Amino acid sequence: MKYIISVFIIALFVFGVISAVSMQAEATPPVIRILPDGSIYPPDVPIKRYGNVYTFTENIYARIVVDRDDIVIDGAGYTLYGNYNGTRTDSWIIGQGPNQINSESLAPWSIGIDLANKNRRNLTVRNLNIKNFHIGIYVWTANNIIVNCAVTNCIVGILLSGDSNKIIRNYIACNEMGIFFGVNKPENEPLNIVLSHNSFINNVVHFSGCSCKEYSPNEPIHTWDNGKEGNYWDDYNGIDANGDGIGDVPYIIDQQNQDRFPLMQGVATPPTPMTSTSSISATAIIMTGVMVAALTLVSAASYMRKIIGKKVVKWLS
Repeated sequence: MKYIISVFIIALFVFGVISAVSMQAEATPPVIRILPDGSIYPPDVPIKRYGNVYTFTENIYARIVVDRDDIVIDGAGYTLYGNYNGTRTDSWIIGQGPNQINSESLAPWSIGIDLANKNRRNLTVRNLNIKNFHIGIYVWTANNIIVNCAVTNCIVGILLSGDSNKIIRNYIACNEMGIFFGVNKPENEPLNIVLSHNSFINNVVHFSGCSCKEYSPNEPIHTWDNGKEGNYWDDYNGIDANGDGIGDVPYIIDQQNQDRFPLMQGVATPPTPMTSTSSISATAIIMTGVMVAALTLVSAASYMRKIIGKKVVKWLS
């Protein structure tokens, strides 16, 4: 009996050590890199490359760093998730700039998808769920597109500081900051941004930039819509008298930012995994082959019955 209890206690201890090591190992998600030559490192991750399109084949616990231009990351409805569990380990305040008290011993912030350097551009991220990161996506270069994604449960969903980017039809929910446009002084916001048909739901703050005490009187109002339709904001209190699906008054973000055409209903939802087209095609080909073979066998049997019948009749006569 003592031997059994001792073995049980040792087993519990070993299990506890393994669990602790496992938790420590998962403290910072591993990094997947898309290298300048287009290869993926490490090569055994569940991402398939088809030319310049990189498609998820299952959920991934990792960070992705992109070091190649003109590529598409297609989540295919799967999830890229990190280690942020909602507990803050530092006193960093979004919008207050880099000169804050911070300890180097604290865990570094994790970024779900990041660009390797300032020269990388023309990245499209689509059909991907991104969750549990300090920063979901950091868009700090030009000509990138984020479309049909869900960015949830992050401190900052999308950190935006590059010009000429498009953020369209994304589900941005349950973050401390939905989108933060990464500047710390007036008259320095990213230019030529298309922000439309996104759903902002249950974020502490949906959209913000600098914590400005003063605004420049010469700076024009920044509009966050496509000129005809804007985004869905779950705290919009306006009405839609003519029933066209667009609020009658703008959604005011702050003194110098607004959505002129807020949507009355959300159009963006989290993407879900879909059956592969190639799998459907392969199944269809197999089923077609089976049907053809079956029909061929039926025809052959019928023909043999006719031949055998004729020979029997001839023999009896």
